[in-house]
Amino acid sequence: PQLSTIEVPMPDLDERLAFIKHLREEYPRPGIAAKRLADITAGLTLVQVEGIFRQVRQSGGKITFDTVTAAKRRIIEQECFGLLEFVQAEHDFKAVGGLHEVKGALDRVASNVKKGRSARVPMGILFVGPMGTGKTFVAEAFANECDLTCVKFKNFRDKWVGSTEGNLERILTVIKAMGYVLVMIDEGDRSLGAGGAGENDGGTSSRVTARLKEFMSDTSHRGSIIFIMMTNRPDKLDADMKRAGRFDLKLPFFFPQTDEERIAICKALLRKNKIPHTIKDYDGMAETTAGMSGAEIEAILLTSIGLAEEAGVKRITEEHVRDAVADYIPSRDTVMLDYMSILAVFECSSRRLLPDTYRDLDADELNRSIREMRLKRWTR
Repeated sequence: PQLSTIEVPMPDLDERLAFIKHLREEYPRPGIAAKRLADITAGLTLVQVEGIFRQVRQSGGKITFDTVTAAKRRIIEQECFGLLEFVQAEHDFKAVGGLHEVKGALDRVASNVKKGRSARVPMGILFVGPMGTGKTFVAEAFANECDLTCVKFKNFRDKWVGSTEGNLERILTVIKAMGYVLVMIDEGDRSLGAGGAGENDGGTSSRVTARLKEFMSDTSHRGSIIFIMMTNRPDKLDADMKRAGRFDLKLPFFFPQTDEERIAICKALLRKNKIPHTIKDYDGMAETTAGMSGAEIEAILLTSIGLAEEAGVKRITEEHVRDAVADYIPSRDTVMLDYMSILAVFECSSRRLLPDTYRDLDADELNRSIREMRLKRWTR
């Protein structure tokens, strides 16, 4: 006459530690301390922890940090059936040119995470701004800086009734069990935007969004689970999704505004792509690339490599960059880019994060600018 649901939680730290100490009697591989091993196996069941011990014994090696993290990544990705992807960032903020205010804000968050000051860690961080401004690249660098396990949602939607909600619940269960994790949601306006393709899906999208909002606003996760969402169209997101308590920190991204920013971006991209060069006139390079996004500057530098090879030289010069700029045809909708920039200003949570151009705009001016740009966009 009645059905009851009982949640069987994943093993917590104390349970994993006791089980690992028990396993060491049968599998004596002291490659890593039991407490440390219990920490890094968060998100695994006891059976899966024992499986790691068994595999190491069969291989004749020792349990190390690398073997455990590799096994953990493989197990969780299998457990979620390709619904969750681990992100391993190999760069930090040193590889990010410009964006000093944004990096400063994220540095403060990373410091609070490392020091365990959970009350000062935002529940979520929203990256807003036009495409090509480095939102995903900065998010990956932040994951490296704060030493959190970083995962990204893959396509968890399914054609069968109830499967999408079940997939999301499985993902959230694993994330909660892992703890101290950074969850990245790229193109948030497309995956979680209001309306659009999800209007005729029988209410699945609304239920998925409601469950995700409920999870994101659970204050017991503060300091251990941080959501980062990247979007260039925050106006397509549910207003309730963007509220404080879900996304406490909203960081704006813009095209580089000054020559100093463009110089910093050029130097960072030369290092990132390991481009051999003899460039010394960075001021001229910054002037040449004025009005371009970071992604466009990178495309220019990569094109310069081809021009240098055609000329029979191994290092790019200022002349190669100028020729690449002259040949480059940007594919852009300037009205839409201006609109995305104004939206980034509108969503920003702190005036000091804004460039001087936008810092003194008040709410009425912003709303008027947004209405004018929408009208211009619709009447084209």
